[in-house]
Amino acid sequence: MRIVLLMAFGILGTLSRYFLQGIVQTRTVSTFPYGTLVVNLLGCLLLGGIAQYALLRLTIPPDWRIAITVGFFGAFTTFSSFSWETARMIQDGQWRAASTYVLVSVIGGLIGIFAGMKVAERI
Repeated sequence: MRIVLLMAFGILGTLSRYFLQGIVQTRTVSTFPYGTLVVNLLGCLLLGGIAQYALLRLTIPPDWRIAITVGFFGAFTTFSSFSWETARMIQDGQWRAASTYVLVSVIGGLIGIFAGMKVAERI
């Protein structure tokens, strides 16, 4: 059952990332990877909120917790894409853009996790 849930949630996470990243990137009309940045920050916010809410108020079976965290959010957030895009910016000499991307992704991700946790505590 765990493998089936992982597959199902992984598919949902992958498709969600693909569509959201594409929509954001198309609308920003930029070479800067805004789509990946938005997906990563949103993923942190949602994972922080859902995980904290589940810890405080819900009893979620282990297979479902793994499906949500590893399956959906593992497929939804795109750290490997983030790393690749950062490396390409550095190779292209875009140090300022690469530094901004790393700082906003890491600090914004942490803020998203804590914000999601706080929202979940208040629900």
